[in-house]
Amino acid sequence: MADKFVIRAGRLTLRPLGAADGEQVVGLLNDYQVSRWLTVVPHPYRLSDFNGFLTHLADTSPLGGLAIEEYGQVMGVIGLDPTLGFWLGRVHQGRGIMTKAATALVDWAFENLEIDRMGSGYFRGNAASRAVLTKLGFRETGVIERVSCVAQGNDMELIKLSLTRDDWQRSQ
Repeated sequence: MADKFVIRAGRLTLRPLGAADGEQVVGLLNDYQVSRWLTVVPHPYRLSDFNGFLTHLADTSPLGGLAIEEYGQVMGVIGLDPTLGFWLGRVHQGRGIMTKAATALVDWAFENLEIDRMGSGYFRGNAASRAVLTKLGFRETGVIERVSCVAQGNDMELIKLSLTRDDWQRSQ
């Protein structure tokens, strides 16, 4: 699945992150308005943080960090390891990009992986992530966890959601 793994979604390409993506990712993620909604991303975000993430991906799963790319430009990252997580650079938000990228990854996962359910979550107050997840058919599980947000330097409420294969297939 390494470097040749690609999911296409119209004009978007989802592919494993690589060292050459570092400057673009750092430029987008070194924005508090983006990093404040993510659990383990520090602010400021540096190239050393990105390189550490690449090392983590090499030790875990390449599905954990896929570049969302359009016309050779990285706009954000999406992953499934084991839950669905994503972020998009602020300049790219509000255009339906994440919904399209997430739909493509969820579709690929239910077609190619032996899973019947997929989890995700969003920090209370993150209306954009909530909207993407509910458009995909994710449902709140009733579970709310307090988790650390590195960029904010405190614990936040993470609202957990779930999507079953059956619900996904019915919605397509």
